[in-house]
Amino acid sequence: MSVKAVMLDIDDTLLDFGACSRYAMLEAAKEFSLAFPEDYYDIFRRINNGLWLEIEAGKLTVEGLRDVRWQAIFREYGVDFDGRVFEDRFKANLNLSAEPVEGALDLLRYLQGRGYILTAASNGPYGQQVRRLDSAGMLAYFDHLFISERVGAVKPSAAFFDVCFQALAPLRPEEVMMIGDSMTADIRGAADYGMRTCWFDIHRTAAVPRPGPDHIVERLEEVCRVL
Repeated sequence: MSVKAVMLDIDDTLLDFGACSRYAMLEAAKEFSLAFPEDYYDIFRRINNGLWLEIEAGKLTVEGLRDVRWQAIFREYGVDFDGRVFEDRFKANLNLSAEPVEGALDLLRYLQGRGYILTAASNGPYGQQVRRLDSAGMLAYFDHLFISERVGAVKPSAAFFDVCFQALAPLRPEEVMMIGDSMTADIRGAADYGMRTCWFDIHRTAAVPRPGPDHIVERLEEVCRVL
């Protein structure tokens, strides 16, 4: 059965979350006159990734990030500042940052030109993700936006994909391909639901998890050989 619709993750698939989050945190640091150590982003990435794994597992909510993310990071930094206040500024700056991943716009043009139904599937605040897609010139390409805050469930839960396929009816899971960077939220969640999968290995991971995705690409332009 051929693929008729494509579901794309947003952060680190279409938008460069590394560039966007660096901008957001450095602008907030300037505003509050805070100095970060050289390895500030490595600490942020490790803690942030761990918290999002908790969200995917249902142990933490997206809203709950405000109370824990920057509090935990500042403890490691040794910075004496209210993490919740910084979080609010960080998120406001993140709303303004929309750096496309190389090849993302070309891919959307290609997929739209091939007649695929295009959907975005993301864990995060609805308004934030919509604004960022719009700022990047991507919003108009999508037929559906599935954002966890509006969906009422997070990837990789079946409840998230249930809502997606209610909107995509009468399409079946095997007629939809999920493209994303997260092996847990994107690839395993979609595969468990019966969808086809394409793992965007943006970070050039050495080992491929097993069971693996249907396809692996390291550059978005490679998706054109898959679809």
